[in-house]
Amino acid sequence: MDDVACNHLQTLWEELEIYGFDLSWLKPHVQSALDMKTCVEKVLTMKRLEENVITLENDVTVLEKEIKNLTTKMIEAKVNLEITRRDLVQSKEGFEECDLDAQHLDVLLIIDVIFYVEHV
Repeated sequence: MDDVACNHLQTLWEELEIYGFDLSWLKPHVQSALDMKTCVEKVLTMKRLEENVITLENDVTVLEKEIKNLTTKMIEAKVNLEITRRDLVQSKEGFEECDLDAQHLDVLLIIDVIFYVEHV
């Protein structure tokens, strides 16, 4: 029963009560019909909430997969960073062993600056 029918039944029931007829036998049926609107509203609310739960569960599943993928990428990046740092330290140790004059140091500094600018 929709809102219009429910309101119409309520109005009719109130009008009948005014005349003082003995409608005690009909009252439980009318009340049940009027309560049906509340029941239908509750069912619709439940269905809407169930749909929201399903949607949110799907969203959580997708986000958990994204977190897993990003965590894997982060671990790979950290491993690559550590390997590259070790390579850099070893590379620098090799250069420190060389006897370089000031001119060669300037060239190496320029190369470092260019490398840094290209990778930033």
